Amino acid sequence: MLPENYTVTRRDVKNARLRVSENGSVQLFVPMKFSDQQIETLLEKKKTWIAAKQDFFRQKSSIALRRNEILLFGNRYAYFYSSKFHHKIIVNHEGKTIQARADLLDMPTQEKWLKSIARKYIVSRVEMLSEALLLPFNKLFIRSQKRKWGNCSKEKNISINWRAIKAPKFVIDYIIIHELCHTVIMKHTVRFATLLKSHCPDCEQAQAWLNKYGNSL
Repeated sequence: MLPENYTVTRRDVKNARLRVSENGSVQLFVPMKFSDQQIETLLEKKKTWIAAKQDFFRQKSSIALRRNEILLFGNRYAYFYSSKFHHKIIVNHEGKTIQARADLLDMPTQEKWLKSIARKYIVSRVEMLSEALLLPFNKLFIRSQKRKWGNCSKEKNISINWRAIKAPKFVIDYIIIHELCHTVIMKHTVRFATLLKSHCPDCEQAQAWLNKYGNSL
């Protein structure tokens, strides 16, 4: 019998595939004719890997927000409803407050607003860093990737996850520079790591922040 948080899904696939989610649950996708004995054998073989993944996710931290707080640039901003602002959203970066008539505690409304902030800030930042570091790119897209913070295609088209706008600015810069470096070196080789470090000296701290808090963005 499988543990409570394990699920098995049979599909028309050639090979079995395992996935460990951030909540510690384990999903196993197997071919239609995969027997129960084969499932048990596979899980026994992979039990060390599964335990390591579950332990990794347990060590991740989340950023706790109060009911009226919004995460922006790595900081908690207190949201206050104000009937004065019909169409404007007033952000006080010094006082860490946001005032608006729009209900930014409504998640679809908040997401739409954060995406607009991300598009404006990230586009400007990518263009500035690209020029400053002499790392030209082709096209830029702000996307809603589920598992990636960024991507760079062989055509030098860059994609950045809009959720990065919730991270500190030095982390946003790291994500951008990481993808810009891929316009020169596609794979994560030693040369790539050296190039990234030369353009982003605090890349290790930024990656550590993402490893710790990225799942809560």
